[in-house]
Amino acid sequence: MSDHIDNVKRAVEFKKPTYLPMETEQVPHIYNAYHTLNPGEVQFIPGTENFDSFWPQAYSWFFEEIGKNEQKETIYSDQFGTKLKIPNNMNSTYVLLEHPLEKNPNFKEYEFPDPKKIEKKYIELKKVIDRYYSDRFVNGFIDPGFFLTTNFILGIQNFFMKVATDLNLVVDIYEKVIDYYKQITVYFKNAGAHMITVIEDWGQNSGMVINPIVWRKEFKPRLKKFYNYVHDLGLYTSICMDGNTEAVHKDLLDMDIDLFFIPDIKTTGIKKVKENLAGKICLKAPVDMKDTLAVGTPGEVKKEADELVRELSTPDGGFICEIVKWHRPAYSDENVMASVEAFNRYRKK
Repeated sequence: MSDHIDNVKRAVEFKKPTYLPMETEQVPHIYNAYHTLNPGEVQFIPGTENFDSFWPQAYSWFFEEIGKNEQKETIYSDQFGTKLKIPNNMNSTYVLLEHPLEKNPNFKEYEFPDPKKIEKKYIELKKVIDRYYSDRFVNGFIDPGFFLTTNFILGIQNFFMKVATDLNLVVDIYEKVIDYYKQITVYFKNAGAHMITVIEDWGQNSGMVINPIVWRKEFKPRLKKFYNYVHDLGLYTSICMDGNTEAVHKDLLDMDIDLFFIPDIKTTGIKKVKENLAGKICLKAPVDMKDTLAVGTPGEVKKEADELVRELSTPDGGFICEIVKWHRPAYSDENVMASVEAFNRYRKK
């Protein structure tokens, strides 16, 4: 086992890692920014070359080009039938255009995609990992996750209407989405993944997007079963929930989840996250992606990075730093480099 992989595992398991592990999404030959970049042209963020863990940005969302609009923007369809475009405006990664069940929400007529049709994507991913990153911890992201995929199938407005009027339909689709992604999890494992992270966008600035009681009754048990399945495959489990999800923090502790990834920690508050979760479940965070990294100064970025390490890590581990630059839009080089410099103070030289 490599030092990188071992150190991440020690952090996740609270087994005294020898230094603060670093994860990043921008790695050559892998990062594609939702399929809008050529991975072969991607370069490391300076100072992250010795990273420990990375996201395979092959995602579980694959596009087929179906045409162009009058502005010469490319129109795509994903494997679920969602239509979207990659806008000319670099301030947006993608724009959703059409959802499979938005105009005709008759789920009985909807045919789920066959996951075997994208297995070759993960076979190619394995070749890249074996060639370049066999000594690094591989964090397989299911993005969009179960919630967003269900949301996209129904259509955003229709989804919330159905939560209120036909919750059984929403849960039925959600379960079938999970079944689809179970096979993707196997593909990720075969490609070399050590962990599976599900991005579940249940939070917003003021709290959960649905009633926590409904989430706890209908969605939590199904998520837990999925994480049981991932553990049975011998992989670590992780969830990413942006927004303020404090209402379900305690639920995360009995869901067979090894790591909680928080991209916008200031929405909830570092102190609250520390109080509820630090030392109980491994935490991972960048400098806040919606606030400090986006609009702060380099000095504020460094100060927040120090606070994250000080408040969320323990002598036994339990914290992983995240470095993000992103794309469409990209964060300023000054702020990204400030986060790299700050987090590297806690890592091996």
